[in-house]
Amino acid sequence: EIVLQYKPVHENVEYTIPSAEDSQSCKARKLEGGLRIVDGNGMTLREVLDTNDDKAVDEWRYFLNGLEVYREKDTNGDKKKDQFQWATTAGTRMGIDSDDDGKIDQWKVLSAAELTAEVAMAVASGDAARFDAVLLTADELKELGLGEEKYEQIKAKLLGAREKFTAVADSKPFTAAARWTQFNSVRPYSYPAGTDGSEKNVEFYENASAVVHEGESDIEIAVGTLIRVGQVWKVIDAPMIATAENINEVAANNVFIQFSTSAAAAAAGGTAQSSEELTKLDEQINQAQTMDEMAELHAKRADLLENLAQNAGNAEERAQWIHTLADGVTGAIQQGIYPDGPARLKTLLDTLKASEDDKALAAYVQFRLMSSEYTISMMKASGTGWLQVRSKWLEDLAAFIQEYPDAQDTAEAMLQLAMENENDGTEDKALALYSEILTKFPESTSAAKAKGATTRLECIGKPLAFTAKVLGQQDKQVNLESLKGRVVVLHFWASWMSDAAREMDKLKEIAAKYPQQVIVLGVNVDDSAEIAQQFVDTNRMNWYQMREDGGMESRPANVLGIFNVPTIFVIGADGNVISRNPLSTELLPIIAEAANAVKPAAAPAAKSAK
Repeated sequence: EIVLQYKPVHENVEYTIPSAEDSQSCKARKLEGGLRIVDGNGMTLREVLDTNDDKAVDEWRYFLNGLEVYREKDTNGDKKKDQFQWATTAGTRMGIDSDDDGKIDQWKVLSAAELTAEVAMAVASGDAARFDAVLLTADELKELGLGEEKYEQIKAKLLGAREKFTAVADSKPFTAAARWTQFNSVRPYSYPAGTDGSEKNVEFYENASAVVHEGESDIEIAVGTLIRVGQVWKVIDAPMIATAENINEVAANNVFIQFSTSAAAAAAGGTAQSSEELTKLDEQINQAQTMDEMAELHAKRADLLENLAQNAGNAEERAQWIHTLADGVTGAIQQGIYPDGPARLKTLLDTLKASEDDKALAAYVQFRLMSSEYTISMMKASGTGWLQVRSKWLEDLAAFIQEYPDAQDTAEAMLQLAMENENDGTEDKALALYSEILTKFPESTSAAKAKGATTRLECIGKPLAFTAKVLGQQDKQVNLESLKGRVVVLHFWASWMSDAAREMDKLKEIAAKYPQQVIVLGVNVDDSAEIAQQFVDTNRMNWYQMREDGGMESRPANVLGIFNVPTIFVIGADGNVISRNPLSTELLPIIAEAANAVKPAAAPAAKSAK
């Protein structure tokens, strides 16, 4: 009962709350380091954990229809929650409250759609600090590496953004009772390195907008240009309330691409006409009490989106509606609230496959259909049933790659299949897939991981070219080359590992046993440097820690193709790799043999280089 009484710090969390009567049939099940609360049907409602063995709960998890949708953490042991993460059907965002005031002041993961929701709610509440948390900073602007013209253009927008935001919020276009319902944009764009003096590729959305619903009205907010910084999307200017009268001003606000005002007006008109019915359906879905109601409403929503796609004014608009349809049905399938969802996607897929011109859209739908079916099947599997589910998943991935060799999701399918091949021990197949990704999709997000994974799989007996910045000292970096003469244990880790504290105890033992012969180097892949530092301090990890922004997609993680943590490399005193990811029972003997071959007097001191 005590666990069920816990409530999220943030109000905008939808999770299952059993009635007083249903609470009587709930049960507590023991987890490693915590408890799981399930209802009378065995569906998970809550989980609470003590992740660092200090006899105090420091992680709270909330579930909706059996899926975890929200998680809160106390990362520094001060009994206050400071990390907040939304998951599965609730989104992807993760934020930090660094001053314990109950508000997120720094985002570590934030999608473009979720960014526009934050902007809308900041306007509704008149919360300038909330807007500041999603506004590009001066340092982030510098890191983009843009040419002088674009740099100065964005800098000027940033300088006036806060004042303009206050003016918009003070006009009170809607209240805190308004609900964000929709993100509008066609696709992200890329501003390539070398364009007008730019040094790096920059991902951005242009002419982005959001829709909020209040009472009987839908209000469109023009958010403008969005720029990606690591795993976070940021705005560069204050929002505007989009109207027919200011459409020229809205269109002129773009930074990288100037759309015609007629195109912008057409887009705005389409949004206004379509959003009201979608909003009503979304509200009804949120208020539905039974599975049958939810399924019926999701079917109506899919009907509406399909009709919008059929009547779209151009190919890009049609593709957007089909993407929205596929994503919405997929989410409902994974929530378990649309049993006919797979059949709906299959019908859509068959229609798209009938036209050669729709092959790219067919691939988009098919990848989401098979991914959602895999997720649901894996959740339902019992005993050894997961083996059959996984086997079908591998077959589906292989078939997708063969059918759609050039689709945008094919690189990801190859990466997933290669990872599974690694798990099966068929590294030759994995290497072949990684090579194909690099050849066919060199600019894809999967390519960096594939290149690193190839390096990792082929590293035994070779020197490892690896450098990374020091946690808390980003002007310094550690270079493995400088540590020849010592055995190096390179350890990729994250604070969210289920046995993180125990893992560190094992490394402490190694460091203490071989202080002259062995140096331990940690590489953290948390999304927050603050969280990483807090974990290091709490667990007294007195060896070098390295970290760069990006979490599991950070440069150090991609350089060696890290998919899972912990991952360990043992490098001999000669600088060549002895072992990669040895079993726990193998680690100490491997290190002992390597350390005993080192002469303590000859071991160099660990050093970092700027």
